[in-house]
Amino acid sequence: MSGTHVISALVAKRAELSGKMIDLDGQKAALRAQLRHVDHTLAIFGYGDPPREITPVRPKVNRFKRRELAMFVMGLEREGVKLSNHDAAQRIMGAKGRDASDRELVRKITEAVKKAKNWRNRTRRLGVS
Repeated sequence: MSGTHVISALVAKRAELSGKMIDLDGQKAALRAQLRHVDHTLAIFGYGDPPREITPVRPKVNRFKRRELAMFVMGLEREGVKLSNHDAAQRIMGAKGRDASDRELVRKITEAVKKAKNWRNRTRRLGVS
């Protein structure tokens, strides 16, 4: 059989992914237990509303260090090459060693590049460097 190495690789990959799922299920169970404890503590201190109505807050993901993206954008401007936001994001991702095939990540970084360029243009108009 010519495909046995492919099958064994797929079996190994499936085993790895199912192991990760089991780990995530454990993490999920631990978080649920912590939520129950917080809900009970809220009740003890007299919180009247149902805890499920509290709006969840997702953690903020910082893809760049402070001012790192702005420095990348300024570096691209210094090179004198006019790049679209998408092309600039691709180059920045390459410099950071990020996966440029992840479309969602490319979209988010492209949006961040757009905001950084707008910020740079506003500060330039105000005479701040």
